[in-house]
Amino acid sequence: MPLPKRLKPTKVSPQKIKEMTELLKNMLSMIDQGANEEDVTLKKMIDTWNQQAIKPGEFSDFRDFSSWTSAKEFTQMAFSQNKYCDDLTWRELIEVIDFICMAEGKESEQSYALALLEANFNANPSDLIYWPNEWFEDEEMFHVDLTTEEIAGYLMAKSGRQLPGAPDIELKYPIPKDVG
Repeated sequence: MPLPKRLKPTKVSPQKIKEMTELLKNMLSMIDQGANEEDVTLKKMIDTWNQQAIKPGEFSDFRDFSSWTSAKEFTQMAFSQNKYCDDLTWRELIEVIDFICMAEGKESEQSYALALLEANFNANPSDLIYWPNEWFEDEEMFHVDLTTEEIAGYLMAKSGRQLPGAPDIELKYPIPKDVG
């Protein structure tokens, strides 16, 4: 299931992605060759990046990204703006959760979808989806099998945000007080 059309990340031209990916690779090369965060040339490159990207980066972001993603995916993530949607619907929430849980799309789209949930629900959606034992503060719940609707129900209940069209969801487990 794809992300709802109105919630998809902003499209960036392939040329801009290519240009910024090259800049990123050049920054990483300088860092790998010993440049530190005080290097004047590197600082200028980071400033150039931050003037164009939606999500600015710091030295450590540019130094460390290659340990967890590709330059192209990192660049695409830098252009994805998560947003609070005051008119988010139940159906859209279900589609976003399904998109994440079914691991659809590229890594940058997955990252965007999770950030979208975080922007709309102050309820630590990442832990609820990937580490329910941490979210529920109960090691026995690592393999708990929550449905998409239950995940949505817990996000709404913990954040205090009820969406239009949401059915009554029976929440089988108590919500910890310090999640969020």
